[in-house]
Amino acid sequence: MQTDNQVIVDGLTFEPYLTRDEIASQVKRVAGEIARDYAGKKPHFLCVLTGAFVFASDLIRETGLNDSNISFIRYKSYEGTSTTGSVKQIIGLTDDIRGKDVVIIEDIVDTGLTACRMIEDLKEQGPASVRFATLLYKPDSSQTGFIPDYTAFEIPPKFIIGYGLDLDGKARNLPDIYVIKEN
Repeated sequence: MQTDNQVIVDGLTFEPYLTRDEIASQVKRVAGEIARDYAGKKPHFLCVLTGAFVFASDLIRETGLNDSNISFIRYKSYEGTSTTGSVKQIIGLTDDIRGKDVVIIEDIVDTGLTACRMIEDLKEQGPASVRFATLLYKPDSSQTGFIPDYTAFEIPPKFIIGYGLDLDGKARNLPDIYVIKEN
């Protein structure tokens, strides 16, 4: 339910945090960085489902790298509004990435546990390189010291929804990003 710039999901109230225009501007910036770094190359984009699908779609179009490929994987570490501390691979990579330049596209890097696990898993498959792009990065939540190669926004350790991010599968369709309202 949406009322007066607030969104209510499962009894929790969220307020506006990042607008679609702010998001579009940063997606364009990150896409430009990737396009510069991969000029003349054919990167293999790897979208982490489910939350990154909106970001990945916008980002890949903005890069203009028309010879690139995309695959999808899925890892899970969240339940409700918090991380479980456990990382599970739900859908693995089926494409051959041996010798390819891989760019992982993720919605959010929180603790860094999932990011590190993905990179470790992918490096076993012999890519030429692996870089990491994220829409949102919470440096204050890091448990690993992992820093993404490309970051649209650094944010504080608060729970957010919208633009692909969800609360138990809900609110991914919101074009803006909302933060949980503190009482």
